[in-house]
Amino acid sequence: MLPPHSKKSQQRLVIAGSLFFASVLASLLISYLSQSGTKYWVLKEPLPRGVQIQASDLAVVRATLGQGVSGYLAFDENLIGSITRRNLSGGELININDISDDASNLTSESLSISIRSTDIGAATSPGDLVSLYQVHDARNGEVVLPPVRILTGVYVREVSRKSANFGSDISLTVTVDREDVSTLLSATSSGRIVVVSSNG
Repeated sequence: MLPPHSKKSQQRLVIAGSLFFASVLASLLISYLSQSGTKYWVLKEPLPRGVQIQASDLAVVRATLGQGVSGYLAFDENLIGSITRRNLSGGELININDISDDASNLTSESLSISIRSTDIGAATSPGDLVSLYQVHDARNGEVVLPPVRILTGVYVREVSRKSANFGSDISLTVTVDREDVSTLLSATSSGRIVVVSSNG
């Protein structure tokens, strides 16, 4: 018959061994689950409605969707050249209803404009919808013109704040409907553009 302290040592050894094997089994299970699932396309960055999807816009993730969830495009589907039908967020799985092959849906154009760093909110980021106002500063006793809202629902594609380190202007890339491109370019030729965040 083993002394009491030997029994306790054996019990501790059994418990320690069980915990070790349980941790190994858990890590193998987590590794298996992370590799299971189907590969799906996701967007690296937000994309606006009415633009073509490029290869550089896409990434692949593994996901296991619940029962009754359908329509999301797997890795073996070719999405390059498809046209977005709504504004899409970065990291979002792409549903068949989000894209189209109909060229008539290609309605948007992206362009970059230079604005003052003080004329855009610090929290404005890609994927936001904003309004653009044309503002004329009073000079030499001229009559002050009221600000004019030139476009609403403008999609912010990129905000390059690096240039603000060397001056007061930054580069803002926005996506607008094709018929609004000339309106925006005309507004940039006089006065300045102020970006106002759209809430809701």
